[in-house]
Amino acid sequence: MGIDLSNAQDAIQIAPGRFFQPLHPWWPQIHLQDIAHALSNLCRFGGHCSKFYSVAQHSVLVSHYCPPEDALWGLMHDAAEAYLGEVPGPIKHDSRFGEQYRMAEVELLEAIAKRFGLPFGSWTLPQAVHAADTWLLAAEARDLMGDPEWAQ
Repeated sequence: MGIDLSNAQDAIQIAPGRFFQPLHPWWPQIHLQDIAHALSNLCRFGGHCSKFYSVAQHSVLVSHYCPPEDALWGLMHDAAEAYLGEVPGPIKHDSRFGEQYRMAEVELLEAIAKRFGLPFGSWTLPQAVHAADTWLLAAEARDLMGDPEWAQ
């Protein structure tokens, strides 16, 4: 059955009714269906795009632009957002907030990597995943955000 986290102050309730501690992740409690459910309900760009476009849609496309050996990481590169939420880049990278967010994100990605048997060395994703994500960000900004200068 697992550990009862319903009274843990840092636990969140996830869709199936279980509780999860995103700031203290334990890899056996990470489930693909929970990630897929949450990411399909999260909108990219903090919800400020011209139409609903989910983090799940973005992740599937990133996986398609990666070589086969990196495709699973492409699919899972934003999986931590299933538990931390989708935070717009300027906030995620701000030194006042971003450092704590990135630490939590890295800890979650390490647990996700362990859960799904993915390599996760030196706290970075494969270069092909980063390249596909960056390219797709520019295309999404063009198509969903009116082609802003920050995405050029």
